[in-house]
Order: sequence, then C-alpha cells, then structure tokens
Amino acid sequence: MLNGITRTAFGAATTGDPFFVREDDVPYWTHMIEPTEQSGPRPDEDFDSRLLGEGHPVGLPTFEAAVGAHLHKRRKVNSPSQLLTLQELVGFKASHGRWRIAKDLVGLIRRGHGGESDESYFDKLRRETRRGQTESSTYGLANVAGHPVVLYAMNWDFFAGSLGVVSGEKFQAAADLAISKKLPFVSVYASSGVRQHENFAGLTQMTRMVEAIRHYKEKVALPQVAVLLGNVWGGVSASAVPNADLILATSGTNFGFAGPNVIEAFEGTSVPTDSQSAEANLLDRNIDVVLSDVNELVWYLGAVLSSTTPPDKHHELTRETPPMIRNVTVSDQRRVFGFGPTGVCGPRFEDEKGSVLLHAAPARAAEALDDSDALVEQYQDLMTDANRVDLEFIVRYGFTDAVAVYNYVQEDGYKRYPAIVGAFAKIGAQPFVIVGTQPSYQRFGETVIKRPSNPAPEDFAFMERMLEMGERLGLPALFVTDTLGAKPTLESERRGQSRAIARSILKGIDYSEPAISLVAGALGSGGGLATTPMADHVIMLEKAMAYVAEPRSAATILYKTPNPSRDQIRTTLATMRSTAHDQLDLGLIDEVIPEDANPFVTVERVHTSILRAYVELAGLSEKRLRARRQERIRGLRAFEIIQE
Repeated sequence: MLNGITRTAFGAATTGDPFFVREDDVPYWTHMIEPTEQSGPRPDEDFDSRLLGEGHPVGLPTFEAAVGAHLHKRRKVNSPSQLLTLQELVGFKASHGRWRIAKDLVGLIRRGHGGESDESYFDKLRRETRRGQTESSTYGLANVAGHPVVLYAMNWDFFAGSLGVVSGEKFQAAADLAISKKLPFVSVYASSGVRQHENFAGLTQMTRMVEAIRHYKEKVALPQVAVLLGNVWGGVSASAVPNADLILATSGTNFGFAGPNVIEAFEGTSVPTDSQSAEANLLDRNIDVVLSDVNELVWYLGAVLSSTTPPDKHHELTRETPPMIRNVTVSDQRRVFGFGPTGVCGPRFEDEKGSVLLHAAPARAAEALDDSDALVEQYQDLMTDANRVDLEFIVRYGFTDAVAVYNYVQEDGYKRYPAIVGAFAKIGAQPFVIVGTQPSYQRFGETVIKRPSNPAPEDFAFMERMLEMGERLGLPALFVTDTLGAKPTLESERRGQSRAIARSILKGIDYSEPAISLVAGALGSGGGLATTPMADHVIMLEKAMAYVAEPRSAATILYKTPNPSRDQIRTTLATMRSTAHDQLDLGLIDEVIPEDANPFVTVERVHTSILRAYVELAGLSEKRLRARRQERIRGLRAFEIIQE
C-alpha cells in the first residue's frame, strides 16, 4: 500500500471514479504472422490469422527501413551565420572579449614550400585576426524565451573553431559565471578539434572542459545543454559534448571524433556520405534531438527550460489538488496518426505539414470461446492495437508544458520512433522526467497498426542519461513500459546488452526522487523490467501483461520446439498468470487502472493516478523513501517460501 493507496483493483470507472491506468507498445507479433530468417521460425499453419482482427491484413510483411530516409531533408549549414542569428535571437551580451596567448611556448612551425615563407603560431594568429576575429570562442549572458542563461559559443570562422588554451579559459569562465549566477549553461560548438599549434597544452583543455561541466553540475541544479552548430570533430566531441545533460544539433551538422579523412586513412576505404551527419548520429543515440534550424533551436531550448523549472512552495501539489486535465471527447473516439513526407520529424508533437491523417485499425470483434482464447486476443491487442495509449500520447494529453527529448523518422508508410524515448512535462507547476519504451506505427491502406519496440544497449544508455539529469534537477520520474523485450541480435549482445539492462535496473531503483512505474502494454523479460523500476509505486493498465518471456518464446522453451502449436501457446498464456490483476493478486504491483475504449478517457485515469501517487510519495523524506523502497524490493517474492 502507498500511504493510503490500497493495493486493490477499483471497479469499472466512470469519469468521477478512482482511476486505473494503462498503455501499450508493440512486440514480436511479426513472429506469429510472417517470420523471416531474421525474425525467427515460421509458426505452424493452424495459427488463426483472424486473431489479427478486423482491419488487419493477413500476412503482414516484415518492415524494411527505407535507405537514407533520415537524410531526406538534410541541408547545408553556414555555421558562423547561424551562430550570429542565434546570438541575435537570444540577446547575447559577450564578456571578456579579447583574451589571447601572450607567448608561444610550443614553437610549432609550418615549413613553407614553393616560395612560401615559414609560418609560426603567431603568424597564423595574426592572419586569422586580420579577418576580424580574435579567438575561436566567446561567452556571456543571454535570454532564451524569458529564461536568463549563460551562453558559451565556438566560432568556425576563427581557426576552424579549434580548441586551445584561450577557448578552455573562456569555457571555465563561462561555467564559473553560470555557477555564480545560478543559471542554466548552454554551450554552442563548431570545432575542427584541438589546435595543433598548442600540442599537449591544447589537448589538456579537454580535461579542463570536462571538469568545468562536472563542477557546474555539482553546484547548480539546472540544465547544461550542448548545441552542435556545424561541424564538431575531435577533442570537443569527446569531452564537453558527451558530458552535457542534453545534446542538440541543427540539421546539416556533422559530428564525430575522427573525421572522414582520418577514418579513410586508417581503414583504407572511403567513408559513406553523411555517415557522420547529425541525423545519422541521432539514430545511433549519440545526439538527443535534431532541430531544423536556429529558430526551432531557440524555441526548443525555451521549452526545455520551461518544462524543467521547479515550482515555488505556493504551487506545490497537495492531497487537495484536483486533476488538472479534462479530455472531453466522444465515446467512440480513436487515435489519429499523421503520415507525412519522409525525413526526421519532431520534436514538436504536431504532425508535419502535408500529413495524411489516419485512424488506428478497427478493434477486433470479440470471438473468444473461453478464457484462454480471450487471453490470446488480449495478447494480440497488446502487440498490434494502435488505439492503445503510449508514452507519447500520455505526455501529450496527460501533462502540460511537455517537451519531447527525441525525434522520429517518417519513412514510407512508417513512423519509426527510438525504442526508448524521454520527455519533460508538468502536472500543474511540478515537472517530471518521463522515460520508457515507445512503439512505432505502420500504415496499411487507411488504417494504422503498432510495431514493436525492442531496446538495444544505446537505448538503455539514453535512459540512464535522462535519469541522471532528472535526478540532478530533483525531478520525480515516471517510467512507461510496453515492450516484449530487449533487441535480440548478436550486435546487441556484442555491445553489452546484459550490462546495459543491469545498469538500467540499478539506475531505476537507485533514483533519489519519487519513481512511479506504469506498465502500459507488455512487460517482457529483462528488457521490460529495465524500464519498470519496482521502486515506489507500480501501476499496470487493466489489459497490460507481464512475462519472463513473451508467450510464443515461453512455449518454445517449455515444449522444446522452435515451432510451438497454437494450443501450446494458448495453454502457456492461460497458465502463466500474466495479467495485470494477476500481478496485483501476487503482490508484485500496487494498482490496476481500468481501460476505456476511448484512449483519452484512459489517459485521464493515468493522470489522476500519477498525481495521487506523487503527492503521497513527495511527503516522504529521501531517507524514508529509500528505506521504504528497499523494504518493498526485498519483499518481491509472490511465492510462499518455507525453510526445510
């Protein structure tokens, strides 16, 4: 029980009743429809394809990603021009503008050839200065959508934005200024790497920048945001950028430690065009969000700062706080999805211009003959029903001042989301960090179905970073789960899938602020548990399910066959106690939220449950919260244990 919240299932809810919550994702339903060599063995022929339901075509094909769809809207970038526009938009006021190297202690010389004279470091600096620049970086105060910030910026126009001692000095000063004024710290990068003329002294500025960020994070509970505005290579890419809370980039940026020429020289093969683009790095989870231009970047920075600003005492949530959303819709309202032109989309929640709006596929007709058939239908719903709520839907309609920390890629008839996504959003004035698995969606004619989310190691690493930021800012966390498990590929195994899952479980249960877990669809295996910390309050939607292995895989193990029959799958599902009410009866979760055919009604119930749980948890000291959490986790046994 949660200080007055009883572990019990409420009755069927009306708009005035206590609420249950639910949500969903997509699993391995492809294994049960039309498997390929990559997706597993073909099931036996007697599996009833009608279980896919009305509006679901028989024999759905395995999705193959369009080549280069994420690069469709990629553009060329004039980095110095964009930086100037950015500084104008945020009212940038520079500090300490003319620091310079007093004496060249290294003495690197570039020997002239073909009649050219030798060039010293100071010769090079003088040549750069004659172009109107004094150094590759500057810093000072700025204002983003009403939020004062400290802004540090590197300029490609001077020495290709190379990192040297003066840049390191200014970065240190910028961090110190942000600490003294208790302001967010935004750093803008365009850099060719460490300056060769300063050799090891220049290289050590990488350490200096890392330490400056560490010290800032230790002293200030506000965001430290890295912005990539043009090419960012070498030392900057491997020091300041990865240590930021959030990594943003404008379209057209390139990012990496070794540039294409260095890679080509080492590997002996040419580097594919745009393989180190911001868009490619987005898919690899090296960059969090890609924005179309500087105007959208400024909007996004303002949205992040607004969505993470903590409340004052007057606006804190209490037991008397009423629900803060009301989605008044018709009883048969279904979700609508926009499918627009190909390319990287978001992070705005609005659909792209020119999108075609389509509804989720119609619900299946209820043809269950007995309870086991009903469970199979419920299982299939979790895997394919696009009308179920997901993390994005909950953030968009269950919170206010929400900002997504992800993009999606619009491909031909397919909306491809990262397997794990994050967001910041508020209930009233209270900000939350939200992280969890997110399904993708595929268009078939005039309807839409769900497709699976299978997290890989880089997805779990993103989750860790989101939680590190949320914890430092003192934000309560909401975890949303809907997956049949982590990505089962050799590549994921080689990159440390087991370690990534274990680290995520630890990060979730060790989170220092209130943690609420919501199983919105399927909780499958360790990959699902990694996004469902069994911490302070665990909720399942009424039709959600939890299993150590999804039913087909479980039947494969139990019956020692790669092709379990439909009856074997059905028997496994009927006897494994996987439903939300089963978990409640077993004492493994705290609450079940009833679902409505209208997803807007369901998300209202989610909102109310989160609000109520958070108010109870917020009243506990950190010491009491941790003690209560440890006691809860130590008691996760369900089975009666006897000592012989």
